[in-house]
Amino acid sequence: MAKLFIILFSPGTGGQNTDTVFELSKAAVKVNHEVTVFCDADATRNLLAKQMLPDKPTPASRIAELIEMGIPVLACRESARMRGIDTKRDLVHGVVESSLGRLTELMEQHDRIVAFG
Repeated sequence: MAKLFIILFSPGTGGQNTDTVFELSKAAVKVNHEVTVFCDADATRNLLAKQMLPDKPTPASRIAELIEMGIPVLACRESARMRGIDTKRDLVHGVVESSLGRLTELMEQHDRIVAFG
């Protein structure tokens, strides 16, 4: 089983990176790979719980689905703070607050790293 680490830097609005991360993560899990997703910079906006809408896929709902599948999703606390996001209150349930130091550790612990900016 390979360990895949996905880093997302861009927000879900106006781009396809969040959708690509979602589909890549699901596909990797289906073939028994371990996946971890780290949201940094503007990608922390993808994690806002208030963006989840009933019956409509949004970046936040896709992130929630990954978490339900057992995929760890981490958010850079400093990136969130710089964007006015409270990591204790505003994020999709199950997102783990993290740091750039932890990002470095995770990069060393995974077999493959893919970044989407």
